[in-house]
Amino acid sequence: MRTFLRHMVTGHYFQSLERWTLDRDDAYDFGLVSRAIKVAHKLRIRDLELVLSFDEPQQAPATPFEQFLRGLMRPGKHHAADRRPSHTAALA
Repeated sequence: MRTFLRHMVTGHYFQSLERWTLDRDDAYDFGLVSRAIKVAHKLRIRDLELVLSFDEPQQAPATPFEQFLRGLMRPGKHHAADRRPSHTAALA
């Protein structure tokens, strides 16, 4: 499986921090979804989608994750339920 980032509006694939390409064969293959998500988080570009390409000639499935990125752009938004209790709180 190959893993790409694509801008949904332009159709360009991520190639490097300074370069995007329309040709998927020239795009950077992240290999792992987690690597692609990490770069997408750093880029903070709207309208990105994750493209997973299998060795089949048919259209590769794409998953928009604009909402995911939007959630990452809101600093300081943590829910109390998501926090782990501190060691000292557990001893009290």
